[in-house]
Amino acid sequence: MIFGLGWLTSLMLVGCIAGYYYIEHLNLLKRLEEYKRQPLFMRVNICIDYAEWNGTIVWHNNTFVPLESNLLNATQMVAVVSFAYWESYDACFVDAINNVRNSGGKYWMWYCWIGSRWEYGPVGADKYILSPEETVMWRYETPSYT
Repeated sequence: MIFGLGWLTSLMLVGCIAGYYYIEHLNLLKRLEEYKRQPLFMRVNICIDYAEWNGTIVWHNNTFVPLESNLLNATQMVAVVSFAYWESYDACFVDAINNVRNSGGKYWMWYCWIGSRWEYGPVGADKYILSPEETVMWRYETPSYT
């Protein structure tokens, strides 16, 4: 009798454990299907305007970048970027793009396309999170605010 009761208890325990893991397996499969439907990358358009250096404008349209990429990381995917972190501003400043260095009062400034015009970027490139299909531009120029 005791043996039968122990056997029945063990059988119920194994059944409960098996049921628990089966339900967890189904939940995991459901989450995996949801994950597969979510995009991991987005497309952005990045312009590098060397206008005040040699007049060249290079577009990197439909550049695939990971979701939640910042502008600095996205730019590093299409160009060689030299930058420095300035602790006092808590931001990175771009010193050079493709070996064109800031000098003579000309700097790499970045813009975002808003509506129908270019506007200066509101924060440092390392703090600006890109949106899907967004268009941004780096321009080597004498800043208008100087």
